[in-house]
Amino acid sequence: MNTTMERTRETMAHAVADLRSILVSGTLDTADRDDVLGFLIGVGDLYRQVEATLVVGTGVIEKRSASAERFDVSSDCRSANEVMQRTTGAAPTTVKRWSRLAAVVKPKRTLASGEIRPAEFPALREALTTGAIGADGLEAATRPLREVKDRVDAADLAEANEVLAAMTTTTGAPVMCDTLRDASLRLATDLDITGAEAEEEKAFPGRALRLGVKRNGLVPITGQLVPDVAGALSVLLDSINNPHGQPAGVKFRPTDESDENADVRTMAQRNHDALGTILAAVPNAPDMPTNGGGAPVLVIHATEDTVRAGEGWATIPGADATGTDVPVPFAAAKHVGCCGTIQHLTTAANGRIVKLTIDKRVFSTDQRRAISARDRSCVIPGCHTPARWCEIHHVTGWAQGGETDVDNGVLICWHHHRFIDRMGWDIRMTEGVPEVRPPDWIDPTKTWHSTGPRAAGLPKRGA
Repeated sequence: MNTTMERTRETMAHAVADLRSILVSGTLDTADRDDVLGFLIGVGDLYRQVEATLVVGTGVIEKRSASAERFDVSSDCRSANEVMQRTTGAAPTTVKRWSRLAAVVKPKRTLASGEIRPAEFPALREALTTGAIGADGLEAATRPLREVKDRVDAADLAEANEVLAAMTTTTGAPVMCDTLRDASLRLATDLDITGAEAEEEKAFPGRALRLGVKRNGLVPITGQLVPDVAGALSVLLDSINNPHGQPAGVKFRPTDESDENADVRTMAQRNHDALGTILAAVPNAPDMPTNGGGAPVLVIHATEDTVRAGEGWATIPGADATGTDVPVPFAAAKHVGCCGTIQHLTTAANGRIVKLTIDKRVFSTDQRRAISARDRSCVIPGCHTPARWCEIHHVTGWAQGGETDVDNGVLICWHHHRFIDRMGWDIRMTEGVPEVRPPDWIDPTKTWHSTGPRAAGLPKRGA
């Protein structure tokens, strides 16, 4: 056995034992700030060097498995990928990623002459092998350049490779992947001045948006957006998530002034809810196509027994890739029914349709305009979602005899509307003005707070 590799294995075994000891003992929990940061920087150095070894090692195993040696077969494995899975415990997709990156940095052999040519990105290969960057850094630095390499001069590509490698360092904290990615993208754009149309022509057929099959109460969505569509969506999501640049969270503070009432949703969850807001607003847009003479409206099916009980299941036709009725909690039916149209379907035991009713409780354009002028934004204090993105909530529910009238409707964002019953907020109308009462964990006194006047602020005392 190679003595250097044997010594390295012993050293790694000691390092693994030391790391395991630190994790098991909980030392990180009590260490001071400087010790934690220094320790993690050291672990990062080790991590990047290990990743470099795995990338290069994957390329070596693939090369030796493709030769007469058949490294994979002699190791009782079906492929080089399985060798890496069994030796590292990594997933097949992870090994495939290492394989792609190995192809970027391994030297090339010319078939005709057998000559070994340098790696595609030699400077970045050195940055990888010396631990200045890991697999993520290598991918961030090379992907934009690989996409344009066939359209730019080789000398320019080599210079870009040097520039990116110069940004890395083996001392101190490493360069962030986002920094490398941004720099590489700028370089690729500068070099490929005439490639914009070619890129769009190549990319456009790949545009896609797909709904998956509902699992565990969620419908997966996948796809690829062209940049201008992605940009338009991003602008809308940002405007809803932070419409006025004001912090989220209700305004009623507990006596200890804690921030328990802050918006605890993740950004991904907020983006989901913002998309729900956009989709609720779109059908009423003036240029939208009509469906049966009216705006396209989502219809949810629920049996009369479910509606009467106020719990159970409803269904949404075609809500996932199956194209069939998808079960949803009745809370979703209540939400859509409050601001749109809900179809109640009663069936007999043998499946025969006994009764079909359609309740229309959509606020008219004039009513919405009046309610928007009064409320201006979501009536939940601290939520600044503007009127154009809000739905209109029946304060007294339709099923309880509430009318579709300006004195029974308030602006409320998709998120608060969808979970109003669960969040503990109460809304009532007093002389035509909405009042809200927060959950008791926010205001133990359970005091009602008026939301008006919203259209014009109260004059300051002494003004």
